[in-house]
Amino acid sequence: MAKQRTIVGSPLTPMLLKELRAVDSFPLTPEDFKPTEEWVNTYRIWTCHGYRESGNKNVGFLRIERVRDSDEAFTLKMHEEVLQTDAMVGLIDGTITCRNNPQASPTRWNLSSRFISADGEHISELHSNNNSAPSENVEGITGDWCLFEAVQRLAFDKQSTLSFDLLEGMSLLKAKHRLSYRGVHSASITATDTALHCFVQLGRGILPHEYWLDARHRLMIVTSMNKAYILDEQAEKIFAQDVERARKSYRNKASRRK
Repeated sequence: MAKQRTIVGSPLTPMLLKELRAVDSFPLTPEDFKPTEEWVNTYRIWTCHGYRESGNKNVGFLRIERVRDSDEAFTLKMHEEVLQTDAMVGLIDGTITCRNNPQASPTRWNLSSRFISADGEHISELHSNNNSAPSENVEGITGDWCLFEAVQRLAFDKQSTLSFDLLEGMSLLKAKHRLSYRGVHSASITATDTALHCFVQLGRGILPHEYWLDARHRLMIVTSMNKAYILDEQAEKIFAQDVERARKSYRNKASRRK
């Protein structure tokens, strides 16, 4: 008899992520945390296959560091690693200089993309670099990674909205986006968690995104369709273990094919 599989059937929310065992707690936000100062947030990247019982797993991590340059500008340093097919790992390193406006509009950036094989070797022919700056007024433009910073500076207020054009992956321009405050939700993950505030992003060319923040304005979760970015201080350690298991499984399968 085939195993019963239950379709998830609804958008990802913090409580649903808890039910699916994707999260059981959040890191404590320091009392002196200020979104406008310097900080580092690391997120575990988790995906849902569509069923409650199986196929849901961690696939990578994203680390974003905010460095304050001046009253007018700051720099975001980002590093992302994602597990690919055949136990390969895709890496992106980025340095994005942003204007200190509500949208965190990027004024220049450098992105480097690399791939590492199941044997731990860099695949040099797949490396790429991108040094860019917008060719037009940056005031109405932001990037998807920039929004991880910008949303933390927004007020928890129904009048709190941003309108912008989006640079997806800092390369593909998608017009007419809007980020707006949806409200506070008493969806505690544990007894000590506070309620979470939600912002929703809608716009052309992408699926809706939801941003969930704690009372101190620290971004805890970002969800879109089947993917979630979950704030987790152990994300890099967890990913290293996942990669090692994937490489071991790949080597075992390869040896059986010989």
